[in-house]
Amino acid sequence: MASRWMKYAILVTAAFLFVTSLGTLLFLTLGPGRREIVRTTEKELKVKLEAAFGKVFLSRGDPKKICTIQFKKGDREETKGKISYRLDDGVGILNLELNKSGHSEVEEVDEDDFDFSELEAGNWYLRFTDAIPISFHLELGLGKGDFDFSGLLVKDFKLSTGASSVVLRFREPNKTVMETMRIESGVSRFVGHSLGNANFRRFEFSGGVGSYTLDFTGELREEVDVKIEVGLGAVTILLPRDVGARVVHEGSWISKIDVDRDFQQKRDGQYITDNYNTARGRMNITVESGFCHIKIKRTRP
Repeated sequence: MASRWMKYAILVTAAFLFVTSLGTLLFLTLGPGRREIVRTTEKELKVKLEAAFGKVFLSRGDPKKICTIQFKKGDREETKGKISYRLDDGVGILNLELNKSGHSEVEEVDEDDFDFSELEAGNWYLRFTDAIPISFHLELGLGKGDFDFSGLLVKDFKLSTGASSVVLRFREPNKTVMETMRIESGVSRFVGHSLGNANFRRFEFSGGVGSYTLDFTGELREEVDVKIEVGLGAVTILLPRDVGARVVHEGSWISKIDVDRDFQQKRDGQYITDNYNTARGRMNITVESGFCHIKIKRTRP
């Protein structure tokens, strides 16, 4: 009996080594609506997500799994999803197309990719490894996004939303530096929590029509640049009191800006905090607005 199990273990190990040597990674089916990608030799991960509608929840998962994907169906019929993954010279490349229209064709995937389709719109739960740096390119059309990047190693970040409602969190300091963090929000509601933990050098936000809250609390210890462009709506910017800030506002005559009382107006459209030259963390903020109300508040410790 023992020898038989030993032979079985040797065969499984040999098969695993053979498969991974060819660059094809393990993609496990764990029942209806659930997939797992086992981490092998990846040193980095690139994720591209496109969700037409529905709800997407993203957070940290098992470090031994590149990603765990769970789907709970909703009421909408005739929708499709495609998930493909491959390993390219130590870099895992994960593409997710969720809740595609039932009238569109499912594109063919490469031989080493994995696919499932004919899924209904509903809730998607994506949990990623925290063991390797990850670059995220996320596109959300009509729906809701709850993105919690706490504990993940976020190397690069780009988010684009349409008519949607999105909440984004960095409850822990990101241990990887992002050169540029980009967010484009259309006709929507967007709330970013603890963005000071994201560890970016440059932050770019573009909003069309909607309500936007950018909370930069967190562990900001460097000098960073922030550019905010908004067409129509309301923007609330929250800044930690221990961070120095300089704000340049370029708005139309129908645009209004309210700043906290510890800002001093140096000239028309330029404001600076009294601790800008002494603070360890500093933010250079440019705000361009159309028909918009901008509020800049300082948070208490």
